[in-house]
Amino acid sequence: MAIERTFSIIKPNAVAKNVIGNIFARFEAAGFKIVGTKMLHLTVEQARGFYAEHDGKPFFDGLVEFMTSGPIVVSVLEGENAVQRHRDLLGATNPANALAGTLRADYADSLTENGTHGSDSVESAAREIAYFFGEGEVCPRTPLIISVNAACKRGIRAPEFVQCSAPGRAAAHRGRFFFNPPGAITCNNEAGIAYV
Repeated sequence: MAIERTFSIIKPNAVAKNVIGNIFARFEAAGFKIVGTKMLHLTVEQARGFYAEHDGKPFFDGLVEFMTSGPIVVSVLEGENAVQRHRDLLGATNPANALAGTLRADYADSLTENGTHGSDSVESAAREIAYFFGEGEVCPRTPLIISVNAACKRGIRAPEFVQCSAPGRAAAHRGRFFFNPPGAITCNNEAGIAYV
């Protein structure tokens, strides 16, 4: 599975319930890494801009009013298949249909005040993250050295990889050498990831 980023909002009603820590703990228990977060109070202009795709719909003004009624917490989460897994953790948009144990089942008050927001696609996530976070405000935490499979013990992403000719050393990453385990070989693949 691919490492993705998704965007999350803890909405004003959930912030008011003082459950931010509980929600973050559930993100982390589900395997997400929180790579960016901030609390803010949306202006009407910010809320209208964020939800612009819903402008003209009957619920739009009420949604803007709710989203500006108190502070929110916006976060960037990173993990495998993050967009879909985050949406599964949130539960159905309508809390009446949310499965027990999902965040909306636990913290939502109504369809509008459903406690949380999550991106619906990788493309939406990128747009939503850029709406709230500038360059340098998101800090990657997924290790560059990743578990791959039994044949190749560790992988180093291509931009970070430097082939090393030192005896017994397969690769270097940011000045740190990685040694071939006994019997292992350096593998290459089309994605440009070197495995040691």
